[in-house]
Formats: sequence, structure tokens, C-alpha cells
Amino acid sequence: MTALMEKFRQEHRSIAEEVSQLFKETQIFLSEITVERQKQAKKQAEELFKFHQNLQQENREFLAATEQQRTEQAKKQAEELFKFHQNLEQENREFLTATEQQRITKAQEQSQRLRQFRRELFISIFGTPSSSPSAK
Repeated sequence: MTALMEKFRQEHRSIAEEVSQLFKETQIFLSEITVERQKQAKKQAEELFKFHQNLQQENREFLAATEQQRTEQAKKQAEELFKFHQNLEQENREFLTATEQQRITKAQEQSQRLRQFRRELFISIFGTPSSSPSAK
């Protein structure tokens, strides 16, 4: 029986040593995995930071280019609108001048016809041409 007890103690020690060895190996493995994951996390964080910086730089460049493009477009539109306005004013002046000239011509023609009508009326009533200054 003592031999059996000794055998149990021996097996118990052997199992305890194996459990202790497995615990140590597990701790080493977990420690190595933790270190590896920390390295990966640090690397990913650095890559993400670089990506974020690059994205911000590209965004700034894009916005600057867009602003420049829109500024140039706005200037071009302003110039075109100014030219359009000038042309419109010129056409308006020309139209008003032509209209004024047409009205003056028409008024002179009407005045001439009215004088002629008065002369003819005077002649038809009195039989002789009028010698008054307004009838000329």
C-alpha cells in the first residue's frame, strides 16, 4: 500500500508538474499573443493616423482647387454679365434713339399733312391761299 501511495504521489507530482508546465506555457503564449496584438494595434493606429492625415491633406487640396475653380467661374460669369448689361444698355439707347427719330419724323409728317389740310380747307372755304404765317 505504501508503494501504491508512493505511486499516487508520484503521479500527483507528475500531473502537478505538467499542469504547472502547461500554465507557464499558456502564460507565455498569452503574453506573446498580447505583445503581438499590441504591436498590430500600434501599427494599425499609425496607419490609420497616416491615412487620416493624407485624407485631410487631399481634402484641403480638393477644397482649395474647388474654391479656385469656382472663383474663376464666378469672375467669368461676372464679366459675361457685365458685357451683357453693357450690350443691353447700348441696344436700349439705340432703340430709344431710333424710336425718338421715328417719332420726330412722324410728328413732322403729321405737322406737314396738317398744314396741307389747313391750306386745302382754307382754299376750299375762301377760294384763295392763306397768307397767314401759321398756314405756311
